[in-house]
Amino acid sequence: MGKRQRRRQRQQRNGRKQQRSVVRRYLFPSAQQPLLEVRFEDGVSEEHRALCLAYWEFGEPGVWSRKVADLGSSGLVLRTVKASCHASVLTLSCPQCESPITARSRSDLANTGLWRPDVFPTGEQKAKAPCDACREVAAEARRRAEQRAREERRRQDEARASNASEWVADHKGRPLPEEPPSVPDALALLTLIDIMERKDSESFGPLQKVDYHLSTSGSADVETLKNLHQQRWIAPTLPATVGDFAFDDDDMVRGVYVEQVPWRLAHSLGAEAPRARRDTADGMRRILLDHAGELQEIGQDLDAVTALMYLDNLLTRKYDEEPVPDHRMQEAYETFREALRGGFTVGQLFAVAWSATASSVAWGQRTPGLRPGSVSSAAVTNLGRRIGYAKDRPVPEYDLPNWVTPPATRATLSRLLEQHRVEGEALVRFRSLRQRIGSRDLEALELDGDLAEGMAGGGATTQDHLPFSGYLADLCADVPVREPSAPLTYALVAPDGCLEFRSESPEEMRENVGAAGAGLVDRIVLDEPRTVHAYVGEMVPATRENSNPVATEMLRLLGCHDGPFFGAVSFFAVGSRGYQPRSLDPEQQEMLCAAHEVAQAREAPSSR
Repeated sequence: MGKRQRRRQRQQRNGRKQQRSVVRRYLFPSAQQPLLEVRFEDGVSEEHRALCLAYWEFGEPGVWSRKVADLGSSGLVLRTVKASCHASVLTLSCPQCESPITARSRSDLANTGLWRPDVFPTGEQKAKAPCDACREVAAEARRRAEQRAREERRRQDEARASNASEWVADHKGRPLPEEPPSVPDALALLTLIDIMERKDSESFGPLQKVDYHLSTSGSADVETLKNLHQQRWIAPTLPATVGDFAFDDDDMVRGVYVEQVPWRLAHSLGAEAPRARRDTADGMRRILLDHAGELQEIGQDLDAVTALMYLDNLLTRKYDEEPVPDHRMQEAYETFREALRGGFTVGQLFAVAWSATASSVAWGQRTPGLRPGSVSSAAVTNLGRRIGYAKDRPVPEYDLPNWVTPPATRATLSRLLEQHRVEGEALVRFRSLRQRIGSRDLEALELDGDLAEGMAGGGATTQDHLPFSGYLADLCADVPVREPSAPLTYALVAPDGCLEFRSESPEEMRENVGAAGAGLVDRIVLDEPRTVHAYVGEMVPATRENSNPVATEMLRLLGCHDGPFFGAVSFFAVGSRGYQPRSLDPEQQEMLCAAHEVAQAREAPSSR
């Protein structure tokens, strides 16, 4: 080891000894009675050190030797002190780590509640709150725990979102409904379809975001959607959040909150949404029209609820009164319901409700000191009296104002009842004519060899497949052909639903029917009456433009349930013992007109 290296080591040892010798402790109020020790940060200048010592100097607890204002600008002094040092209270230890409590300013000491001569500890004492270091450790532990909790929630939310998506997607594989819905549920489903059609949407809801009821109340709407979902008529769809689903402890979906998610028709009802809506709506209408009596009862319930909503809104919106008291709601509803059974119309109930409310409000204005709700309760009382008074007197009809939103199913039900009325009249006429025609041809029920000859070739004669254009081609080529048949009167139902009676040859009739397809036609032999047959086009493109629901429904009425049919459809008469097309007689024409009216009444809602 050289002299230079030994000298350098000696200098380093001397420097360390010199540093240890200059370490000082700054104790207040004195070294003999140390209560507070000021500890400086590294690199603090002598000027800032002196300022800090002057700041912390005191003679006894609670009395500082100098005011902050005497040391300089308060803000500057405080910033310098906090940046340069901190004070340790030697007699006050942390309850957790037992190190002295630290203070960054005089305010920190005052906040301990001990900065007074009579209470400041002169001996070692535990502080009520932990020191800064322990608080920082606890805060860091809390931050780590919160981070773990956030991570756990994120993982749980991801798992639940995935499970919810799978649960919603599983509805695509569910089978068709096994049973029809009840009449109230079918009415609600038809209303949902009408709403989706009007909005050109594949879903409805969520229920909590619409400002109207489907049926009589919000709770009834929830029950209806639950029933339709359980019977596989509707399915939940997106958008939805994790909070819209109920989960088990293992984060698997247990169910869905009915009012918080949108709903669509079940996937099994059809992949093409417009077609599925039309077909399902047709099925619901058939169910409902078969239960017209129950529909009328439901209609009276909805009218009574609407009248009650009118009465309640009249009190709150027009007269600024309290709503109908809860304990009198049922009484008001029953009053309206009995009035409807007694022959009142809903418009007349609006008029009676307005009169009862106006008189009750006038009574309330003349009578001071009434309790809140008295006028509304009096309106219910007056309602029953005025309905009893009006039973034998003329009552005007009022329209429903736009500030009352009736249940959505009410409009659907009104259309159905009107459809049932129109359809019923035409259906009675159709059945009577069909029975008359059937009894007229009763002697021809046993068909002879003409039937086998007419049904040869799959139910259609060779003439059925001879288009009129072929006849003209043969005529131009100078090929011997038979002459066109004489004109006959037949009925033609176009895809737009129009019925037209034409007088043309059988070849022209087949040409008109087969023009939308391959130029060929199929004959449909009807069971009743047996003397009326139909032609439908072969290989007609199954497009919406070619769809002929009116003719399809007419054929159903006449006993053919194959359908649906596309393109124009013709109806013509045949002999009692042959399949040769003939003209429709007046009774047959009248029967087809009645069937057309029934079909139009049934299909009109589908075409809206």
